[in-house]
Parts: sequence; C-alpha cells; structure tokens
Amino acid sequence: MRFAFRFQMPDLAEARRKAPMTRFRWWMPVVLATLCAAAYANTFRVPFIFDDFFTIVNNPSIRRLWPLSDVTATTFPALWGRPLLGLTLKINYALGGYSVVGYHLFNLVVHLLNAMLAFGVLRRTLVNFPKLNAARQETTWLAFAVAALWMLHPLATESVTYVTQRTELLMGLFLLSTLYCFIRGIESPHPTIWFGLAVIACTLGMGAKEVMVVTPLLILVYDYVFGASSLRATFRSHAALYTGLAASWIALAALQLTTNLQWKSGLDVSPTGCWDYLAMQCGVLTHYLRLAAWPSGLVLDYSDWPRTIPFSSLLPRALLLLFLLVASLWAIRQRRWWGFWGAWFFLLLAPSSSLLPLPTEPAAERRMYLPLLAIMAVTLEAAWRVSCGIWMRFNWPPTNARARLQTAIAVALALALGVTTFRRNAQYRTAQSIWADVVAQRPHSARGETNLALALIDEGKTAEAIPHFLVALRLDPNEPIIRNDYATALLAIGQIDEAIAQFQETLRRAPDYAPARKSLGLITQHQFRTELEHSQTALAAHPDDPAAHVSFAQLLADMGRRDEAITHYQQALRLDPNNASAHYNLANLLAEYGRDDQALSHYSAAARLTPNDTRIQINLGNLFLKQARWDKAIAAYTEALRVDPTAFEAHNNIAIALANRGDLAQATAHFREVARLKPDDPDIHRELAEVLDRQGLHNEAQHESSEAQRLTLAPSPN
Repeated sequence: MRFAFRFQMPDLAEARRKAPMTRFRWWMPVVLATLCAAAYANTFRVPFIFDDFFTIVNNPSIRRLWPLSDVTATTFPALWGRPLLGLTLKINYALGGYSVVGYHLFNLVVHLLNAMLAFGVLRRTLVNFPKLNAARQETTWLAFAVAALWMLHPLATESVTYVTQRTELLMGLFLLSTLYCFIRGIESPHPTIWFGLAVIACTLGMGAKEVMVVTPLLILVYDYVFGASSLRATFRSHAALYTGLAASWIALAALQLTTNLQWKSGLDVSPTGCWDYLAMQCGVLTHYLRLAAWPSGLVLDYSDWPRTIPFSSLLPRALLLLFLLVASLWAIRQRRWWGFWGAWFFLLLAPSSSLLPLPTEPAAERRMYLPLLAIMAVTLEAAWRVSCGIWMRFNWPPTNARARLQTAIAVALALALGVTTFRRNAQYRTAQSIWADVVAQRPHSARGETNLALALIDEGKTAEAIPHFLVALRLDPNEPIIRNDYATALLAIGQIDEAIAQFQETLRRAPDYAPARKSLGLITQHQFRTELEHSQTALAAHPDDPAAHVSFAQLLADMGRRDEAITHYQQALRLDPNNASAHYNLANLLAEYGRDDQALSHYSAAARLTPNDTRIQINLGNLFLKQARWDKAIAAYTEALRVDPTAFEAHNNIAIALANRGDLAQATAHFREVARLKPDDPDIHRELAEVLDRQGLHNEAQHESSEAQRLTLAPSPN
C-alpha cells in the first residue's frame, strides 16, 4: 500500500544545517521534568478526597492484583467501563497499599509524559507544515514553550492532584500517543509499524475514558489539514489505518455494554432536558475559556452550577461559541493550521458539553485538560506569527536580542503559571482546606457545605460541622444524605432529641432511606440515652476502673463520638495495659482513622492477650492485607483458622494474600473451601476460576466460570 501525503519531507541533514534550532535538545525533557516536579512538589501528601474513597479506600477489588477481570467490579460509576483506571489503582495498591505518595507520583509521571508527547506532536507539526518554512529555526522553541506552559497551567491541577481523575491523564496519554505515532507514520518511508502503534494506543485509550471516542475523528482532521490532497485521498492512502482506528470503537462499545448506559448518559436521572443542558453548557464553555485565559477562581466542585441561564446572558455566549465553531469548520475546509486545534477543542468537549446531560457534574475543570492544549497552541502560535511579522517588517530587535526576549517572556510566563499551580495545589493539603475553598467560591453549593462538614467531623470538629450542615439543608432540604449526616452529627454531640427529629424528617421525605431508619431504630429504643446515663454514673463512681472506661468508650463509639472514645480507651490502657478489649476496640477506631501503625500495635497486643479470638486475628490480617504485607497477613489468617477452621473471611482473605504472593496451589485450596462454605456466591466461583486458569487448569476454570455465570443469572429467592 502506498502512503501519499501532501508535503515533501525536508532533508534532515540540510534542515539541521540551515536551521539548527529545530534539533531536539537533550536538556528539554530535563527542563520539563524539573518544572513539573517543582510545580507539583507539594502534592505528594495530599490525602484521598471525595471520589477517591469510592474508587480506592472502599474498593475491595483493588486490594488484589489478580484477577484483572474485576477492575471495574464496583458499584461506583467512575470505574464503569474504564478498566485502565482500575488496573492502575490495583498496581498502586500492590506497590504501596494506601500510601498516597505512589498514587500522586503515578499521576505526575503520566502528566509529564503527556507534556513530552505534546512537545513532540507540536514540534513535528510545526517543522513539517510548509507555510512555516520562513521561520522554521524557531519552531522547536515554540513547541517547547507551548508544551511547558500547558503542563504548568493551573487548570490542569484537578486532573493531576485529584487521584481518581487520572482518567483524564490516561486518556491524554493514549490520545497524544495515537497522534504522535500517526505523525511519525506519515513521515516514515515504512509507516506500518507506526500506524500499528497508533491503532494499539487508540484501542487501549478506549479503556481510560469514553471521550477517547473522538480520537479517530481527530486523526482524520489532522490528516486532512496537514496531509493528503483531499478527503478522498486521505481515506485511500491510509485505508488500513482508519479501519484499525474505527475498530477501536468496537472495544469501546463492548466496554460500555457492561455498564448502565442510561445512568452514564444521564437520561434516566437528570431533571434537565437535552436542549436545556446544551444552553447551560454555553455558560460552562465560556467559563472554561475564561479560566484558560485567566486561571483565578478555580474550584473543585460545580454541582451548584445554574441549570437555567437568562436569555440576555445566554445570547452573547452562544454567539461567541457559534462564531468559534463556524470559524473552526471554515479553517478545516480551507486547511488552515488552527482549524485542527478548533476541532480538537470542540470534539474533546462534545461528549460532556453537548446534548447528553450529566446531572451530578454540569461542569468540571478536569474536562479542560486536553482542550487546554488547543488554546495554548493557538494563542502562542498566533502571538509568535504576529511578532515575527512585526520584527521582519521593522527589522527590530536584532535576531540575538529577539531570542533573548522570547526566552525572557517564556520564562516569565512559566514562573507565573508554575507559582499559581503550586499555590492551587496547596489548597488540596487536607479535605477540609479544599472543601473550604469550594464553599468560599461557590457559596450556594450544598455538596460543598456537606463535604466540608464531613471533613470537619473526620478531624474531630463535630460541633464546627453543624452550621455547615444547616446551610446545606437550607440549599437542598430534600437530599436525605445531607439530613441523615446532620442527624448523625447531632447524635455525636449529645443532642439526641434533635437527632431523632432529623432522622424522622429524613424518613418523611425519603421513606426508603435505610441508614436513617436503622439509626432511628437504635435511638428510639432509648439504647443510647439509657446506657449513656448508666455509663456516666459508673465512670463517675469508679474513675480508676478500666472496665468503666471501656464500657463508656464503646457507647461513645456507637454514637459516632470516636475521638472521645479513643481518649477513654487510652485511659483504660493506662490503668490496665493488659486489657484486651481496650486494645482491640481502640485498634478498630484507629484503623478507621487510617492510623494503621498504631492500630497494628494494638491488634497485636490484643492477639497476644487473647490468642483464641478469631475476630482479632482476622482484623489484624485485614490490616496487613491492606498494606500488601502478604506474609504477615497469611500468618494472622492462619492463626484465625487454627481457632476456627470454618471462618469464611479468613479462608477468603488468606486465598487473596496467597494468590498475590504467588502461592496459587494453596490459594486454590482456600478458595475451594470458601466455595464449599458459600456455594451460592458467584464472586467466589469467579475468583476460583481465575486462580485455576493461572495454573493452567483450564477445564476446571471453565467449570467454575460457568457456575459463576449460572449463579449470576439465577433469579433471587423471594
């Protein structure tokens, strides 16, 4: 197959002799890496926030590297149809457990790789585009400046610093890789390998995020604008490539068929109609453009974005976007360089900012991660072209001074953006700080107020959380989660009557809300009130009795007053260091707070004092399993099984630990025992099938897979 393209590739040796600035410099990736590390140096201790708790902390599927088939096995939609996200989280967990450093390092490395790919795409495009021949000696600097400033722009912080949003980074990695491989293919006299890599990258990217669907269209636009002589020639010369790229849509469709398509499209849960949503997105898109030009007022959550926009405000925004869209289409038709970047901007934002409503997030800054590159490229290239025209017309400043001036401007912009990014990342230092920023910038955000209140509770500031719950309820009185959390907070500070009233109001507005019904059932039985009075009386009468402190601490923990409970458990241990119950219950609370090392110490003490308590050994093993300390976890579970050979959780988790350690035969034995204890659980048969398959026992694996499928499809018992 012949591969024709529109322009003749220049002789590389001649190009380097005439225009040395086009050569790749070894220090350029070093500078990019240094700038990236400096701008994001304060992110490695940023805690998990918001969706991270669903995708990482409370997602059991990432706690074992194998089987890979369960990478999207969660009820949380952010992982549905995105196996690459689940796979990278599995790898992070296998290497470092819940240590946030590894997760942030992964995000930063991918962001840096994207910047380098962007540099490669821009440089090769600028060098090869024939209309740039007059000033080709400066194109490498221009490409480097665009890549560096895009990398440092604070609008990218949400995608990099917020761990779960690595979906944008992964999609960017594979989309830019697809484009880069395509460009290398049209340059090469033997393009088959490069085009094959482009198809592979495109297919893999479909498992990162659904927006990857536009990649084949972007390649087509690029090819048409910069490549073949006509659209027909484009398809004819690269027929095999476009067939492969189109085939990647099959992979995307297969992934999406495993999800709730109506939920993901927003059609079954959104009160906003398609056309109303499109009108709303006019405001969202112009807001994105403003943030790209002047990145102040960045915010994590836009759940309070107005669902309706006055016509007087809608009209100018719609006209601006229509003008940009029409201009981009005209530029593509005329094969102008900026037409491709217009297509890049609109196509990448089309899935989230067109007719399909996304009810929980009408706007999100992370969606601008890749579209921002188009804005930076057009802005800097247009400024460079204008400045070149002025300098050539007036022959001022001289060439050497011009280079110094360009460098000074680029350095100043890089410093400004880098400092702004660093300051933005500082707002992510705690859950409280980032949600306080949301509340400050979006004072009508019920979700922001609620999450700020929950962050305060996690820091032991329950009383300070109450006013934020009240504001959230004023903004959204019908949301049961907010009112239930408010009632729980009231209970934690001892306002039992008011807590009962709020639980009752929650059930009046949402009769099927189970958490409120359960909490109300406990309170209305006077369990907490009566026991609290008795425990306080007993503690006052015997302040040096460790059992009184343990009893009071347990009641406080049940009421959600965990910090006070920890204090009393610690007091009990000061009075009696060998109190196993205090060690065990204190370890449970510390584990909830993520203070794993302290929790391990107390679990170990409890296990030493009561070696025949299966629950203690299992909890100890679970904490080792969470930290990927397989040998320690196996030892704890083995001890639990010595006491109770039928302990289901011990068999299941020791099988997981053994499989991760590579002891597949022993893991299989435990999975078989788990299947015997719970024969009607399809997940157990599925896990057993995966381990059997890894050992080459394919017939047995097929039998277990069939059993899992049968149980999955079986009707639920009445």
